[in-house]
Amino acid sequence: MIQYRFSRREVVATLSAGAATIALPGCAPKVTGPARAATDPAATSLLDSYAENLLALQPESATSLGLDAGARAALRSRLSDRSPVGQQRIAAILRADLASAQAIDTNALSHPIRTSVEVVRSAYRTALDGLALPYGDVAVGGWRNTPYVVIQNVGAYLDVPRFLDADHPIRNAADAEAYLARLESFPAQLDGELLRLKATAAQGVIAPSFLIDKATGQLRQSVKAARGGGGLVESIVRRTKDIPGNWGPRAAAIARHKVAPALQRQLDELGRQRKFATTDAGMWARPGGDAFYAWALRASTTTRLTPDEIHAMGLAQVAELQAQMNVILNGLGLTKGTVGARIVAQRGLQRADGAFGQPEHVEDDVHLRLKLGDLR
Repeated sequence: MIQYRFSRREVVATLSAGAATIALPGCAPKVTGPARAATDPAATSLLDSYAENLLALQPESATSLGLDAGARAALRSRLSDRSPVGQQRIAAILRADLASAQAIDTNALSHPIRTSVEVVRSAYRTALDGLALPYGDVAVGGWRNTPYVVIQNVGAYLDVPRFLDADHPIRNAADAEAYLARLESFPAQLDGELLRLKATAAQGVIAPSFLIDKATGQLRQSVKAARGGGGLVESIVRRTKDIPGNWGPRAAAIARHKVAPALQRQLDELGRQRKFATTDAGMWARPGGDAFYAWALRASTTTRLTPDEIHAMGLAQVAELQAQMNVILNGLGLTKGTVGARIVAQRGLQRADGAFGQPEHVEDDVHLRLKLGDLR
């Protein structure tokens, strides 16, 4: 794996998708212009500690960033804790770090350091608000916030195999042992998710049936692959061909006897929940759904607008665009029906020889003129 040196902004932009522009030792930004304020070093030290705490909570991120070496070498053998206790630990650390960040007097700080502190404050407040909700998976400053712990596009059953193959390096025997250590802890991570999956269902929060169907199909394939070795074994075998050791058989035993049963337990729970699932996809159909949706909207956009205000904004923008398109369509002689109906109708117009006639290209013309800004 290529080793990179990250700036303050790059480290946490990658680590937590903008959670905080935090420094790591040796990665602080260079401040040009006037000398940095006397309190910058103290604030930077605190920011460094926040980054270290995030890396300890997210060992996979430390590996992906190439930061699991030296004093952090132990992180290469670990996976994050996705259990209820793990969620409580995340909240406790964020709460403590936020308290110290809020105590920083930013008035005397240089602009880059002040910005880092303010981003930490904002992102941690948002994450803690999410962690205070009765259910859901909260990314610290990230984009993948979801009410469902395990579903068709969320869960360790998807993330860990990809991570182990793509990001976990195997250059020597120590790396291979770290891979096996992570594989060994994978079932505990899956069972931690299972506890939260059951707790969420007990609150009446069950994913829509069509999403459960997709997830169970994928999980069945994961169980089958783990029982037969699959990618979890193939990855280490392929990358240890020049490293002496019985890596393949050891990985296969873990996958077959520990990982596969843990995956099956998740599959069984989703199968049980499927009996109570509906086709309603919106959070409005879940207990506390309005509160979760409002928080997720804020976490994803940073806006303080309500969902209803965002919806009204969307309707207004659609109406504006349709009014502009209507002018273009009228200019082309297409005057009957709604804007959508007039555009859709063109898709069904063909000449007798099967080729599209001129009307078929009206939609392309409209789109082209919209892109070019010829709207009024």
